[in-house]
Amino acid sequence: MQLLLGPEGTVPVAGRFSYRSDRPFEVEVVFISRGRTVATWLFARELLLNGLRDEAGEGDVRVWPFRGLNGQRRVHIELSTDENVCELSVRATELTAWLEQTAAIVPPGHEDRYLDMDIHLARLFAGKC
Repeated sequence: MQLLLGPEGTVPVAGRFSYRSDRPFEVEVVFISRGRTVATWLFARELLLNGLRDEAGEGDVRVWPFRGLNGQRRVHIELSTDENVCELSVRATELTAWLEQTAAIVPPGHEDRYLDMDIHLARLFAGKC
C-alpha cells in the first residue's frame, strides 16, 4: 500500500485489513508505521466492493479505481477528518483477493443473517462501540 504525499511522491505504508463475521458490515484497517499502530479506521465493506469498479462513498471515506503510471489497476482510498486527508493506493488484484476471502465468510447481501443485534445494542448501551 502506498501513502500518497501529493507532489512529493509516495511512501510505503503497512495496512492490515481485517474482517469479522460478527461485524459483517464493517472492515477495519490498521495502519502501521515503524512497527507501531498509528491509526485505525472502520468503514463499510460495501465501499471497497463498490470502489473496485466505480467511485464510492462520500464524506470521510471515498474509494475509486484508477490505473497507475505503469497501467496497473489500483484502488484509491481517501480517508479524511476535519484537519487531515490521508490518500492511499492499493493494487486492485490484492484488494479483490482479500474481498473474495471476506465474501467466503459472509456473502455480500447476506450480512444481516450474521448480525446479532442484541449484542450490538448491549455494546451500544454500555458505551463500548
